[in-house]
Amino acid sequence: MYWIKLSELYFPRFVAAMSIIAVQGCVISTDLPDYKATLPEIADTWSSQQGAEVDKSSVISVSETWFTPDFHQKVSEFIVEGIKNNPELKSVKARLEQQIAQYEVSESAFFPKIDLFGDASRTKSSSKGPSGERIKSYENSFKAEARISWEIDIWGRLESESQASYSTLLQRQRDVEFAELSVATRIVVQWIELIALEKQLDIARQEKRNLIEIVERTQDRYQQGIGSILDLRLVETDLANTDSTLTSKVSERSQATRKFELILGRYPSGKIQGSKEFPQIVTDFSAGIPSDLLVRRPDLLIAEQKVIAAHHNLNAAETNRLPKLSLTQSTSYQNRKLSDLFDPYSLVASIAGNIIQPIYDGGQRRAVIAQNKAIEDETIAEYVSTALKAFDEVENYLGNEIYLKKQEEELSRAALMAEQGQNLSRQKYYSGLISILDLLQAQQRFFVSKSRLVNIQKQRLLSRVNLYLALGGHNTPLQKFIQSDLELSEDNRNF
Repeated sequence: MYWIKLSELYFPRFVAAMSIIAVQGCVISTDLPDYKATLPEIADTWSSQQGAEVDKSSVISVSETWFTPDFHQKVSEFIVEGIKNNPELKSVKARLEQQIAQYEVSESAFFPKIDLFGDASRTKSSSKGPSGERIKSYENSFKAEARISWEIDIWGRLESESQASYSTLLQRQRDVEFAELSVATRIVVQWIELIALEKQLDIARQEKRNLIEIVERTQDRYQQGIGSILDLRLVETDLANTDSTLTSKVSERSQATRKFELILGRYPSGKIQGSKEFPQIVTDFSAGIPSDLLVRRPDLLIAEQKVIAAHHNLNAAETNRLPKLSLTQSTSYQNRKLSDLFDPYSLVASIAGNIIQPIYDGGQRRAVIAQNKAIEDETIAEYVSTALKAFDEVENYLGNEIYLKKQEEELSRAALMAEQGQNLSRQKYYSGLISILDLLQAQQRFFVSKSRLVNIQKQRLLSRVNLYLALGGHNTPLQKFIQSDLELSEDNRNF
């Protein structure tokens, strides 16, 4: 193109002029800082897994299973629906589209700007004739101009700004990935919460049925004169308290159902029916090594791109102290007659080169550089902080895998023994061998044990879900549901 030939002609002269007027000592820090070196030493294995007794024959790849397959079958449709309709996720995707457009804006700076101008004017003038009369005259002017301007990125300022914008774009992409994974895990978590509430409701209903039976027996005993009114009032009080608890559990389930529907992007009608049984954790698994998190977790990859973007912004700020080179070429036609506007003799062409060397700005550019250097240091510190929090999350959830499993086994034994104790207490009360207080205490102990067992089972399941999230969500059953949705919209994500 014409402007390329002009740049080849004038570029060496601009470089020579620039080398004369350039400020001495302007150094561009092009090397990315070794931000990973600021991390503390990363262990080869997770400390929470050291010494853990794991059956190696049962260790299956995380990508194969984590709960029973029927559970995945139930939640898969919800996951796909949530990823498509969740309004928060749509907002994150919209921010990605904004950043794609912003990146294209930064890329446009590498290309010449071509503008077309048109102008038409009519000038009226008057003069005095030989006889003193007023003579009017009119003069027309028509002009068409094409102007090309191009900044030569000799110091890489535009490249640095483009790279910073690209790093921000990668951050937005990771935001979408993390948001999709978050929505999927929130759906699973809320589904498990609904199951837990259903089981707690069943416990409350069973307790109410038992108390109704005890009330009836106590009334019979009272009418027969072998029981006291105090025994009857105590049982009736427990029954009223159980009714209140049951009403509270129904309200909690309704609220949890609406929350689940909101995650799916539905109207919160509270009509979704939860499952009755928890999924089973069918296998142990390998969590990999700690350093895997640095390339798996979206939030760590986002923190990494923030460091890179800050470094490129620092480079761009430093190049602002150096001369800016630009070429401007214009071609115009100007004539008094519109019909002769593009006559070759009406052509006027010019080319100009500009060199702008900052001399004094009251320390503004130096302050901007210092500000961007501090931002770079801040992003490095945030990267380290994010990494340490990620390691801490995984260590905690891995520990939960061991301790919650042990608690579940202990509470299962406690619930079994409490059930046997409650059955024996009921028989002895009906036989008149123990007081009503002994029976009520045995029954309360049984239902408290069952409720605690449900809670610990829920905690163990939620801990497993959160562990997958903490590990970055890769190679998990959730990922295939997320990926299926991504494949449908891949054409909209290319840029």
